[in-house]
Amino acid sequence: MTRARSEVFPEIQGLRFIAVGAVVLYHLWPNRITGGYVGVDVFFVISGFLITSHLLREVLASGRIRLGRFYARRARRLLPASLLVLALIAIATWLLLPSRLWGQVLHEVVGATFYVENWVLAAASVDYLAQNTNIASPVQHYWSLSVEEQFYLVWPLLMLAAAFLVGRRPGSSPATLRRALFIALALVFGVSLVLSVVQTLRDPGPAYFATYTRAWEFAAGGLLAIVLRRGAGSSVARSLMSWAGIALIGATVLLYTPATPFPGYWAALPVLGTVLVIAAGDPENRWAPGILLRRRPVQYLGDISYSTYLVHWPLIVFGPYLLLRPLGAVEKLVILALTIVLAALSKRFVEDPARRAPFLAQSGRRTLAALALAIVPIVAFSLVASNVAAANIQRDKEQAAQLLEAAGDCLGAGALVSSGCEPRPGALIPSPDAALTDDVNTPECWSRNGDDSLKVCSSGPEGGPRVALVGDSHSNQYLAAMQRIAEDYGWRVDVYGKTGCVWTRAVQEQDPAWVENCESWKKKLDERLTSIEPYDVIVTSYQATSPFAAPDGDRDIDAAIVQGFVDAWTPVAARGTKIVAIRDNPRPRADYLACIAQHRDDPGSACAVSQKQALDFFDGQADAVTQVPGAALLDLTDLFCIDSVCEPVIGNVIVYRDATHLTSSYTRTMAPMMRDRIVELTGMRDGSERPLD
Repeated sequence: MTRARSEVFPEIQGLRFIAVGAVVLYHLWPNRITGGYVGVDVFFVISGFLITSHLLREVLASGRIRLGRFYARRARRLLPASLLVLALIAIATWLLLPSRLWGQVLHEVVGATFYVENWVLAAASVDYLAQNTNIASPVQHYWSLSVEEQFYLVWPLLMLAAAFLVGRRPGSSPATLRRALFIALALVFGVSLVLSVVQTLRDPGPAYFATYTRAWEFAAGGLLAIVLRRGAGSSVARSLMSWAGIALIGATVLLYTPATPFPGYWAALPVLGTVLVIAAGDPENRWAPGILLRRRPVQYLGDISYSTYLVHWPLIVFGPYLLLRPLGAVEKLVILALTIVLAALSKRFVEDPARRAPFLAQSGRRTLAALALAIVPIVAFSLVASNVAAANIQRDKEQAAQLLEAAGDCLGAGALVSSGCEPRPGALIPSPDAALTDDVNTPECWSRNGDDSLKVCSSGPEGGPRVALVGDSHSNQYLAAMQRIAEDYGWRVDVYGKTGCVWTRAVQEQDPAWVENCESWKKKLDERLTSIEPYDVIVTSYQATSPFAAPDGDRDIDAAIVQGFVDAWTPVAARGTKIVAIRDNPRPRADYLACIAQHRDDPGSACAVSQKQALDFFDGQADAVTQVPGAALLDLTDLFCIDSVCEPVIGNVIVYRDATHLTSSYTRTMAPMMRDRIVELTGMRDGSERPLD
């Protein structure tokens, strides 16, 4: 059975309905539809099948592909709705989001406009400093659209190259051409699949977004388009095949979780399920899936799936900022209904008119020129607004630094130990907009994901007490305090830090490639600490909520964490170095910055959390210091929590940079107290006349 070229395949519309439904429900209820993200993979296979089918017909009929016409048709089909949503996102960002988020979001708007959002997110996923400040932006879902557009750009060129090579041979037949195209796509499939598996194991962050780790999914659909003979096989067999494909997709939607290594080989199941459904076609059988997939609501929702995908995520992201509260069940249902309404309007008044407009359809150049003109205001607005936000944040940071220098001991932690300090209502250092970037750490002083080189940054004069600050970001967040101690008390401070990598012999529970890289860095660290002249003191800390793996046959992870510290510290302490472990800091409420902005005059009482809640985690350092001679615990909880309450603003200084880290502004105000307590714990002297508190 064959179909007219313009006829819609009901099984593909049904797959679109399943795919977009899985993605939308996953974004609304991620704890229930835990694997809904595989809907994107279903779309990739569909795109590979449809585009390859279209290009194959053209190349078989004429031996060539009219690239200009192809790109113009794709642009008319996809870009009008996409650019309209991006323009609205840019405006909504300006109106609804705090300016501290403008830079990231509008940077991503520009990336999405040029369909490179996947590479923007891939870069952020390996940039630790960006990970700590970035949010899930309202344009983040454009990563998959970017991958698709890159596929549309490259795929016809690949097929044209294969056709050209075959066409140079005398007597080339359609079968020969099909064979050449099949080989080309099979090579893409194989190479990309291998890269996907390896990269997912080695570095899953970039692997999720990279085009080369997803190309095999498009190739799977393309290979099917080349070999498929629609209608072949019995109706019963094809019905079973279709149900099997739907079952595979459904199982992955329900059973996969965000912890599933993806894409890698786990993506093979939803890809295979999609291939089975398309290969089965629309069997004419009473109990075939068509009894459900051909239903008018399913077909219609499949038809508007593109606009549904475009509009649902911005509504989810902007909703809490508009309502000034997290989304509840009712709000999520409203967003679901509003998504369908807006998608229908977009299809009716944007997608279809743009695709059919004679003015555009009659000229590919005219189409591309019109869309280029539409891009200009989006990019210009985004760049101007993000630059304004960046300038404001930089100004706030400079003002904060000046205030910290000029205000004496009554700011931040100093207000807790200095008499006569009165809070100044409304005055905040840094501003809520600048808090996310209030970090003195720099890439030059930091070994990032995938980098096992041992970087060392130093502060203070030669000849002073030799101190090292060692560990992950929860050690490095005290860098501003240690730098001030180096300046004021003449300590020589060396800093060793790496993304998420804790100074311990215990193994952290991450993907194998990450663990291998971390262990390599720690080996270099241990070799240095046990080979150079011993430090007087090593200060360390760690993110106590980091996951650790229990040793084989040992289910007591807490004991393994403690032993890991003991094993790492003991060889260094045996050389005479004192170990000072800082108890991990409390955690603020998730929306603390929004709360501070809302209650600027009195953020302490309005936005505080109980000390019990803020410190509800196990910190193995407390037990480890009792087992290592010369080690001590530095508990700074009293500089964060007063009367069993932990406030996000102390002495007019915002304490937290993000949900787990401290601002450098606040840690700098902690320096005198930290110095005194380190001296008291270790007996180290720096020649200072300053008395201990």
